[in-house]
Parts: sequence; C-alpha cells; structure tokens
Amino acid sequence: MQAPNDIQWLTFYRKFREQTGIDFNLYKQNQLQRQILMLADQRRVEDFEALSRLVLDNRDEQVWFLDRLAINVTELFRNPELWRDLEKLVKNELVPQGRGIKAWSAGCSVGAEAYSLAAVFDKFSPGKFHKIHCTDIDSSALEQAKKGHFNRMEARIIPQEFDKYFVQTDDGAEVVPQLKNYLTFQKHNLLADPYGSNYDLIVCRNVLIYFVDEAKDQIFRRFYNALRPGGYLFIGSSERIFNNRDIGFECPKPYFYMKPCEEKVWQNAS
Repeated sequence: MQAPNDIQWLTFYRKFREQTGIDFNLYKQNQLQRQILMLADQRRVEDFEALSRLVLDNRDEQVWFLDRLAINVTELFRNPELWRDLEKLVKNELVPQGRGIKAWSAGCSVGAEAYSLAAVFDKFSPGKFHKIHCTDIDSSALEQAKKGHFNRMEARIIPQEFDKYFVQTDDGAEVVPQLKNYLTFQKHNLLADPYGSNYDLIVCRNVLIYFVDEAKDQIFRRFYNALRPGGYLFIGSSERIFNNRDIGFECPKPYFYMKPCEEKVWQNAS
C-alpha cells in the first residue's frame, strides 16, 4: 500500500477524533503512523482510503484498531528496585496517616501495576479501605485486568514477600480475591476526560512516552491538580518531568514527584 500524504493523515485524524474523542495529533507521529500502516497490512486493504472507511464505518473494526494500537507490555512489579522505593514511600509516608490510601493507576493496561500496588498497600496497611482507581483507554485491556490473571512473562518477577497475593497457575499467576476488593475499573482518555481529585498516589508508568511534549505537559499538570498536597506521582523508568518546578512538583527521588504540602508552598514563595 502506498504511504498516505499529509492531507490524508490529517483528514483521517480529524474524522477519527470526531467519532472517538481521541486526537492522534498529540501522539508521536513516526511511531503512530508506522503502527497504523502495519495494521493496514494485516487487514490487507488496497489503500489508505479503504483503511479509513473500514475503521470509521465499522464499530467492531474500530475497536480492533484501537486495541492493536494500545501498547500493553507490562508485568507485575516491573523494575523491582523502583517498587522497593515505592514500598518505602507507602510505609513511611502514606500508611502513617492512619486511613485508607486513595490511588489512581492511570493507563493501567491489563492491571499488573494496579495489582502490584494493591499488594503493597495490603502488606503495609492490611484491613484498611484502600481505593485504587484503574483506568485505560483500551476496553479489552480493562476486561482482562478485571480477571486478575497474568501470563508467565507478566508474572516472572514477583518478589518472594508478595507470593501470598498471587496463586501460581499452569500458564502464569492469578491474584487472590482480597486484592480485587481494592480496585475499580473505568475507561478513560487522559487527554480528554475529567480527572479525579485528592489522590494520595498516582501511578502512570511508561504511558506518556508515546505522546508529544505538549500533551505530556498538559497531563502532568492535570496530575498535579489531581493530587492532594503531599501526594506523589510515580512515573516510568524511561520518563522524566523536565519542568517539574514550573508545574509545582518536587522530585525527592528519581521517578517520584511530590506535590508539596501547603506549608512548603508558602515557604518556597517567601
């Protein structure tokens, strides 16, 4: 299939946004367009116009298209050394507050990081009413996440101290029922939909690497507003917030960004 020209891409983006609310202009174009053309080859369409009609006129094809574009490479306790840092944060700063922790797993994919988070909460603060709001733009990923089952690759590095939260199966592992009680699931577009508020912790790892800088900045600022004072944002090992001070974040440790308490904001402003 011949590669489409700029006008064809922009026309497709506009029509797709009108139907779904998803703005492809905010994604890194080389990666996005390469993936779309690979999907066109899979569907064996004659040209780009045929792909556009297929995706825009057929709801099932549109769902298939979005599912394949989503990047759902994930695993439980991904980057264990960073999860140890998170455990310290939960134990030393969030648990001592004496109440249930309110968290958001943004771009949760099939739920690996959300269930890892639930295990950490339960280990250090069992019996409390913790709430983990799990969102993703991919409906099929959310349905998979609700099952709490992970294949061998996704479950290959569960730390020994968390073994009790995962039951080994022939093809991987599944979470124990008590972890599911902490989680709720919702389809959500980080670029368009409303955000919650007063989160103690937001986990959004290796999601924004596919967005352009303008979109990242918008999302980081909205994360900041969604956190309570003293709350934390935990991002991926390939990500940074280069303008964190401009947004208002402090960075006490790599990949962890804190919204200062009101007292600290006053001190910094003086």
